[in-house]
Amino acid sequence: MRYNWAGDIIVRDTIVSNKRAVVGYKDKLIPTDIREWIRGPENENLSKALSEINGLPKEKTAGSFDERAILIWEYVAKKITYVHDKEAHGMVDMWMFPEEVLALGKGDCEDSANALCSLLLASGISPFCVRVVLGTVYDSQGKLLGGHAWGVYLDEMGSWRLLESTLDKLPDGMPLADDLTKSRRDFIYKPSLCFNRQHLWQIEPVPLDIKGYLELQRFKVGFSLE
Repeated sequence: MRYNWAGDIIVRDTIVSNKRAVVGYKDKLIPTDIREWIRGPENENLSKALSEINGLPKEKTAGSFDERAILIWEYVAKKITYVHDKEAHGMVDMWMFPEEVLALGKGDCEDSANALCSLLLASGISPFCVRVVLGTVYDSQGKLLGGHAWGVYLDEMGSWRLLESTLDKLPDGMPLADDLTKSRRDFIYKPSLCFNRQHLWQIEPVPLDIKGYLELQRFKVGFSLE
């Protein structure tokens, strides 16, 4: 299956109602624009984090953007320890902002994905080349493992790469995003939505025949931001 990882259809309603709560009051939820979880180059906390990465390129020469993507991905893998929200916050699902994730050094999938993509943007990579993706993950037998979030990056050769932000150790190279959606892999990724600082998009398989359409509808029923 191939996907347009940049997004297909803009979703106008970007408010998520139940991912943040008032400090000390888990039952008092704060509706938040999903795009607010992505920070950018002007953020001083992200600039400080980038200064900790040895050898991070600052020039705009050929290969420098892919190199910084790999170094930042490695930094997040080493810096952020995976922890369930229930354990960390006493909530089933609570999204942290990138500054909080970096300060605590821990978070779950969407926390580390948001931090990773924010750091990519802060390093000078174009927002056209970065997305946080929301979807589901299956095992090699097609069994649903649950909802998930991950980063994708459009490399300098024009290919979307999947950057799994919960890893402790990186694979050799950046895997092609479409390759990780294929069957008979240890983990099979199925995207539903993606976002950056500007928009939230719905993602649909390409090409979309009638069989694919029916499969997509069943997939959508099982996934919700809420």
